[in-house]
Amino acid sequence: MQTTLTPTTTIIERYKQVRHRSQALCSPLSAEDYVVQPVVDVSPPKWHLAHTTWFFEMFVLAKFKPDYKLFDDQYNYLFNSYYENAGDRVMRADRGNLTRPGIAEVYDYRKYVDDQLQDFITAAHQPNSEVFRIIEIGIQHEQQHQELLATDIKYILGHNPIFPAYHNYELLPQTEASVEAEFLQVAEGLYDIGHQGEGFCYDNELGSHKVFLPSFKIMNRLVTNGEYLEFLSAGGYKDHNYWMMEGWEWLKTEHVKAPLYWHQIEGWWYHYTANGLLKVDPNAPVTHLSFFEADAYARWR
Repeated sequence: MQTTLTPTTTIIERYKQVRHRSQALCSPLSAEDYVVQPVVDVSPPKWHLAHTTWFFEMFVLAKFKPDYKLFDDQYNYLFNSYYENAGDRVMRADRGNLTRPGIAEVYDYRKYVDDQLQDFITAAHQPNSEVFRIIEIGIQHEQQHQELLATDIKYILGHNPIFPAYHNYELLPQTEASVEAEFLQVAEGLYDIGHQGEGFCYDNELGSHKVFLPSFKIMNRLVTNGEYLEFLSAGGYKDHNYWMMEGWEWLKTEHVKAPLYWHQIEGWWYHYTANGLLKVDPNAPVTHLSFFEADAYARWR
């Protein structure tokens, strides 16, 4: 992976902003919400908060700060994820069993590591480039987990039988349907892909190169809920002709009858949102479709 070295004061400010953002994402949660793991693909919010902290403790403080004292010797086992060189770990499917340490202790852990890391960076004045590189990776890593936090929190609350709201956001008018749909032609040819420049990137983004794309058309706007409802009403989930074989098997095995978070109640379609359960807005872009559903809709359309 590639990074650009950052002055000490700048990287501390970025570190603090990113760390604060993770906690802000969790601030609407109850204590019980922090522990839930409804499926193996979801991690409890408490685990995300601790794991991202563990990264900085293990790979920056424990490695570079002289005489650093671990917050708790057990945390390397509890909050490692897939880092084989860091030792054994709790398996992903068991993360929901971590009722201890409690959430208050996890927040104490975050504060301890934050204070220690900021003191270390400030005292060093100009840490070596390897320290900067790992802190930058840790910041990017935590931002990845913020995306996971948003996804996992919605899954946790969206599968609660009473559909509690995560937060009361102002609902803005949806105007996607007001744009007349047309298909834009993209010419065939050679296109450059891959990271270019000096900013942060992961190693799988390196190796800028050209790829050939045949010509294709793409709609000038997003598919709306209203348009997808037409597919639903036309029996799209009951007709195997629109589905790839693997998709049709997935639909039958998982008993999928509508997009994720959609529920039909007394003849109306609702979906779970950050504001709780709301009627599906036909003018809003359709979301939470699997690849199989998007492909089936495109074949039907």
